Amino acid sequence: MKKGDIVTVVAISGEYVGEYDSQRDTSITLTNPKMIVQNPEGGMGFARGVAVTGCQYPETITFNNYVFTTASNEGVADAYEIATGKKEAPRVEVPAEKKIIT
Repeated sequence: MKKGDIVTVVAISGEYVGEYDSQRDTSITLTNPKMIVQNPEGGMGFARGVAVTGCQYPETITFNNYVFTTASNEGVADAYEIATGKKEAPRVEVPAEKKIIT
C-alpha cells in the first residue's frame, strides 16, 4: 500500500474506508475516513463520522488495533471518491425529444 491508496480497514468496531496515510507497528492511519453503514434500503453507505458521538467528517483516524486491512474493491473506491468529492457522480441525461415507446 502506498500513501493515498483507498483501503478498507476491518476493526472490532466495524468496517472503514479511507485513504492510506501510514502504518506503524500495530496501528494504521487513514485520511478522510468513512465508516461503512447499512442504508434504509438495505444497501451500503457511508456515515458522516467514525463514531456516533465523534465529530462529523474527521480528517484522520488512527486505529491502534485492527483485524486486517485490504485494498477497497473498485465499486467501493468509486463510491468513496464520489462521497469525498474527488470524483463527480455519474449524470443521467434526459433526451431532448420525448417519445412514447410502444
